[in-house]
Amino acid sequence: MSVFASRYAISKSERRKLVERLSASLPPAAELIEKAGLVEVARLRGTESELVFVDSVAALVLEKELAYPTLLAAHRLGLELPRVTVDMGAVPHILNGADVMVPGIVAFGEFEAGSVVYVDDVEKRRVFAVGLALTGSDELRNAKRGKAVRTLHYAGDKLWKLLTGAR
Repeated sequence: MSVFASRYAISKSERRKLVERLSASLPPAAELIEKAGLVEVARLRGTESELVFVDSVAALVLEKELAYPTLLAAHRLGLELPRVTVDMGAVPHILNGADVMVPGIVAFGEFEAGSVVYVDDVEKRRVFAVGLALTGSDELRNAKRGKAVRTLHYAGDKLWKLLTGAR
């Protein structure tokens, strides 16, 4: 039994609408969709979420008003977003679904509150999570505690296992 309720190639007009939707919130993803050869959308069975496949790579998750890239978009398609780098002590917590806390952050790029960001580690600089910035980089510079990024997707979560076939 497939985990997808449906999967189909989108039309040119659907692609334009998707690019418009992503232009404001996720401009690099909009560019990726514009340049792609084949763009497909799959509805996940039992959810309202959709996956967008770009040239057969599961690249984006669409959930109501929120759109965010999968880790595969970062690693296989080279989709770039601002990064939040955390110390190695924070990594296991985030890989268990925890949000990114200010004390664990060692570096970060420029972004606004509400932006989708990647989370990477200080040693390998490998992206292992995707999150929603709860504060912008300007406020983050002066922050001493609290949540900085709400984790949306991380290596080892249900979506990761679905996309990679991992158990």
